Amino acid sequence: MMRLLSLSLCGVCLLALAASPLQNRVGAPLPPDALSVEKQVIRILFPGNEPRTLDATLDNYGSGRVEFLFDRLTMLDEDERLLPGVAESWKASPDGKAWTFRLRADARWSDGRPVTAQDFEWTYKTLLEPSIGNVYAFLFYEIKGARAFNLDKSKDPKTVGVRAVDERTFVIETEKPCPYLPYLTSYLSAAPIPRWQYEKYGKSWATAAHIVTNGAYRVAAWVAGQRMTFARNPRYGGPYPGLLERVELSFMTTGGVLAYENNEIDILHGVLPGDLQHVISDSRLKRDLVTWPHTQTQYLFFQTQRPPFDDVLVRQAIAGAIDRETLCRVVRNGLGIPAYTMLPPGFPGYSGDRLSGIQAYAPDRARRRLAEAGYPGGRGFPKMPLWIGQGDPAGRDLAQALQGMLQENLGIRVDIQPQEGTVYMTRLYQHAIPMGIGGFQSDYPDPHNLLAMVWRSQPKGHGRHDWINSDFDRLVDTADFEMDPAKRMRLYSEAEEILATDTGGVFLFHTVLAQLRQPRVRGFVTNKRGFRPFWTNHITHTRLYMGR
Repeated sequence: MMRLLSLSLCGVCLLALAASPLQNRVGAPLPPDALSVEKQVIRILFPGNEPRTLDATLDNYGSGRVEFLFDRLTMLDEDERLLPGVAESWKASPDGKAWTFRLRADARWSDGRPVTAQDFEWTYKTLLEPSIGNVYAFLFYEIKGARAFNLDKSKDPKTVGVRAVDERTFVIETEKPCPYLPYLTSYLSAAPIPRWQYEKYGKSWATAAHIVTNGAYRVAAWVAGQRMTFARNPRYGGPYPGLLERVELSFMTTGGVLAYENNEIDILHGVLPGDLQHVISDSRLKRDLVTWPHTQTQYLFFQTQRPPFDDVLVRQAIAGAIDRETLCRVVRNGLGIPAYTMLPPGFPGYSGDRLSGIQAYAPDRARRRLAEAGYPGGRGFPKMPLWIGQGDPAGRDLAQALQGMLQENLGIRVDIQPQEGTVYMTRLYQHAIPMGIGGFQSDYPDPHNLLAMVWRSQPKGHGRHDWINSDFDRLVDTADFEMDPAKRMRLYSEAEEILATDTGGVFLFHTVLAQLRQPRVRGFVTNKRGFRPFWTNHITHTRLYMGR
């Protein structure tokens, strides 16, 4: 009898074991259709986007891969809603000028040290340190004393309004009420830096040999010019452990579609407009193609403080001479939405429908504007250089289309001048590009990011453009610190109307992103707009797994 009971109990144990869900090596349950743990490896290609460093404070855009490595205080989901990161909670003071973040007790660095409020205090002060030359420090100028310290007007880092109350309590004070402050803490540039590694290795702390992380993954290998491999961080105990065992990122400038067709990668990020016809003509590739509207705007900008672009009539003429529908349909092969304002559809504060007529394609009106400026039929208008970055393979096609439209509709001639990325960005912030194609993707879902941060007048070295409009500045300055959401959006809408009318920039299109995804890659979430985005500033990567 005892033997039968023992056998029966063993059978129950085996049944329970068989029914238990498959788990990865950190105990996260895998979905029923997941492949075995050892096959939870994903290969992703981000063409031409190898970072200079994994320190996001020094390479704000190129270091997008830190998404796999670092948890910030807050995080974003696929609908760009704020989620807990290292901070389990946060709240504003009654006057809206101080935010208190409570850190998780189990937050750990990959070397086992606890992640503390002191780590974040040191990180924020370091990224504002003027001697580092961080050109993206302006992202955090809302912090009390940050602008003065970064511009070297204050020598004392203690004047910066960030402080650790204790190991788990971190406070950020702002100059004025700042309703979007928690969004700033979600951005990649706000990733914490391990002070002891930085003090030991300097800027090389963020190399594969020395980097210490606080996210679900750590750097396993980095072969310059080829690939980077992330493996699990066994000490991670946070809310986003991820399901993948390993992530392999490839860096190639060409041949991405071919690599996908040859099954060398599982996700190709950023299918180019020039490759789209081939993709949609192939039944398998068309099946694997996923597109979604991205919160990025491409535009023309000018040196508005110098002739001939100091004349608003010239800028308005150029705005009306560009057929955006053709740009999106023909040049972009559908990977674009015509833009007449800075904020894209679906973005908080979007007013594009109301304001679309200001910069609408109207070649007759454009010619009249140019004649009023003293250049009838383009006569007497100097041949202008049109700067584009070499890093955008689709940039030349866009530039050539604009070149043709300006010649045909206005008689204006432009000379396309591709520039190396570092040269382009340096000259951009020095306000030294006569005319160029630029773009800005949102860092967080608030109009401050796309309006005030890009277009609010700033001195050379601290702002992208030299356009100055005191009414625009006043409106965004007021909106930035307005705690009433409805009033904020009205102020931003008024400011954007001024931006479009005074033609601080000529808006071209809002980007539509395209990816090729192997069917075995699962876990993508459909957001509230009906799309399945995969962008590196969000937690999407923590949901992905390899399925059957």
